[in-house]
Amino acid sequence: MLNSVKDFEPVDICYRYDGSFFGMLSCIFESFEKKEMPVQITSDDFSLFKIKDIETDEVKAKRILKAIPQKINYEALDYVKQSFLANIKDKEIALIHFLREGFRCGPKFIDVISTGFSPTRRLVAGALSNDYLSKIQKGMDLLNLEVRRFIQFARFSDVNGALVSIIEPENNVLPLLANHFADRYPNEQFLIYDKNRQLGLIYANHQIRLEFLDNYEMPELSNQEKDYQKLWRLFYDTIAIKERRNERCRMNFMPKKYWKNMTEVMT
Repeated sequence: MLNSVKDFEPVDICYRYDGSFFGMLSCIFESFEKKEMPVQITSDDFSLFKIKDIETDEVKAKRILKAIPQKINYEALDYVKQSFLANIKDKEIALIHFLREGFRCGPKFIDVISTGFSPTRRLVAGALSNDYLSKIQKGMDLLNLEVRRFIQFARFSDVNGALVSIIEPENNVLPLLANHFADRYPNEQFLIYDKNRQLGLIYANHQIRLEFLDNYEMPELSNQEKDYQKLWRLFYDTIAIKERRNERCRMNFMPKKYWKNMTEVMT
């Protein structure tokens, strides 16, 4: 089994940071600089371990960002950025393992395989025997699956001339959805609201931004929009072939957890 932190001294302390991407990179820099492996890294206020506050240092964070493509490759940099967005337990600790092994292996650490319509990036087979590295790969796979699903399943309503969609993802998918929907609706204004994180992806005047929106609620829809939604549900029901209805198959391709925000099937 790979041991990516064998020369790091385990310490019974918890790194606490501000929850930002650069804050996480500052924690990783601290671990490498001190050659220590904290038992926990968190942005929460509470920990069972002695807390060591790590200030966000942009210079140190950028040194990590610069070293990754230089010593490993740009695919590894994508892994780090997307792992931060993924719902991975103890992802900060996992990323220290990831970078330790990546710096050891160099460019061969990640395979880029051309399959289908786009390249697939995978950790080398041996790396997946390490629990932490396997956790990152699984988290990446689930993140990218959820991004593909919301590209398909996000539904918009017209609210005073702007398009609004409410989603409830397990991962922080909004940064990865931004370019797709900006390209799809270049001349529109839209909001995609992540209800779980109270985070909004706002596109207006050809500009994209992310903002925290506390407890946003969809405004009352106009009668015209309600009529359009009724027509869409009628169309959806009309084109269905009753004799070929297969609920199990439908839920495989369109999991039920997404239905409450999908116009054609929401109750």
